[in-house]
Amino acid sequence: MEYEYTFEFLETLIEPRMDAGDLELVRRAYGVAEVAHRGQKRDEGLPYIVHPVRVAVTLPRDLDIYDSTLICSALLHDVIEDSPATREDIADEFGEEIARIVWLLTKLKEVSLADYLANIEAARGTGAATVKLCDRLDNLRFVECSPRHEKKRRYILTTEKYYLPMAARTNKYLYDELERALNHLRKLVES
Repeated sequence: MEYEYTFEFLETLIEPRMDAGDLELVRRAYGVAEVAHRGQKRDEGLPYIVHPVRVAVTLPRDLDIYDSTLICSALLHDVIEDSPATREDIADEFGEEIARIVWLLTKLKEVSLADYLANIEAARGTGAATVKLCDRLDNLRFVECSPRHEKKRRYILTTEKYYLPMAARTNKYLYDELERALNHLRKLVES
C-alpha cells in the first residue's frame, strides 16, 4: 500500500497513457513540489510530499483522469501555501492554465472556506473542483492519524457542510468515497 504513495507508482500509472512532453511536465511538477515541501511532515508522520502524490494518484487510479494539467495541479496544489513560490513562479514554469488551477486551490487566510470553495466550483471548466475533492478525500482518510481531536471534528463538520454538497454536484465516485471516509472518521471520533 505505501508503494502507491511514491512518485514512481504515479509514473507507472500515467506513463502508458501520456506522451513524453506531458510526462516530463509531471516530473517537473513533482520536483518543484518535492523541493517546496522538503522537511515538512504530515500529522501521520510521513514526509509532506506523500500527500500531493496521493492526491495526484487518485486522478488516474480512481477517476481514470490522465490529464497532465490536472495531475501537475494536484502535485503543486499546496506549493504556494507552503513555500515562497508565487502564482507567477508557477505560471513561468508550467504555464497559465496550471498556475490558474494551483491559485484556485490556494487557500488564503483572509478568504472564508465557503468563498474559497465557491470560487473553485465557479471555475467549472478547469477541473479544480475535482482536484480539491481528491485533496479533501486524502485529508479525510488520513486525519485519523492526527493526535488533534479538534482537527478531526473540524474535518467532519466542514466535509458535511461544504465538501459533500460540492462532491454531489461534481463527481458521484468522490461523493461516495467522501461519505465512506466520513462515516469511518465519525465512528473513530465517537468511540
